[in-house]
Amino acid sequence: MAIKKILHPKMEFKDVSYGFFTRKGGYSKSPYNTLNCSFNVEDDEDDVEKNLKLVCNQLKLEKLIKLNQMHSSKVFVVHNKQTEINNIQADGLVTKLKGVGLSILGADCAPILFYDKNSKIIGACHAGWRGAINGIVGATVDSMESLGAIRNDIVSIIGPTIHKKSYEIKNDVAQIVKESEFYKINHSILFHIKEDKYLFDLPLLLKESLKHSKINKIGDVNINTYEKSNLFFSHRKSTHKNFPKQAKTGRHISVIGLVIK
Repeated sequence: MAIKKILHPKMEFKDVSYGFFTRKGGYSKSPYNTLNCSFNVEDDEDDVEKNLKLVCNQLKLEKLIKLNQMHSSKVFVVHNKQTEINNIQADGLVTKLKGVGLSILGADCAPILFYDKNSKIIGACHAGWRGAINGIVGATVDSMESLGAIRNDIVSIIGPTIHKKSYEIKNDVAQIVKESEFYKINHSILFHIKEDKYLFDLPLLLKESLKHSKINKIGDVNINTYEKSNLFFSHRKSTHKNFPKQAKTGRHISVIGLVIK
């Protein structure tokens, strides 16, 4: 089975190669079937390597840069193609180098891909609720700007992520969200169900965060990973299905790179 990727009409540029990849068409065995791209979930490392190679070849890129994601606002700027980069502790990547794929892993948290077609600068970040509130979106945009990007020219696309109707949170997380500047602008980010239960709209929080960073060209593939767990990994769906056992699930990958002509 061929690997599949989701694209968005707002990111149609001939000098960019990108995709929000599904979990289909890879080598990993159950419960990671099949295009798991994470080494940190106890999957067979050879299978993961083969999956990453598939993605790299599909996008016609020379290499993929991977992160150890930690729900932070740290961004790593890739300045040198030759540098062997391992164990980067960050949640954002930015570069102007051609042939380098910036990759984000997910299983409910949102990948966001960025591109400024005039300065030819790309970015990518991993944004769950913690990262979003910690300011990962703004930090990624700041890093792109430091390389020469102009905010008004940056296109951003939110990839597959968990949606409001599938994302129930308790009062402890809701209180943290309520203290964020994004919630103060738009209270629809939370919907109070009862007592200490809320539904949380992560894509809406991310859109408010992008607008706050003066990014106006915003696209959203509008795919709910929890509902589409046959196509995408969903940590929350897997946890609910396997409870009370510990859930094991893979991570799908989202990548953006500048093509070498």
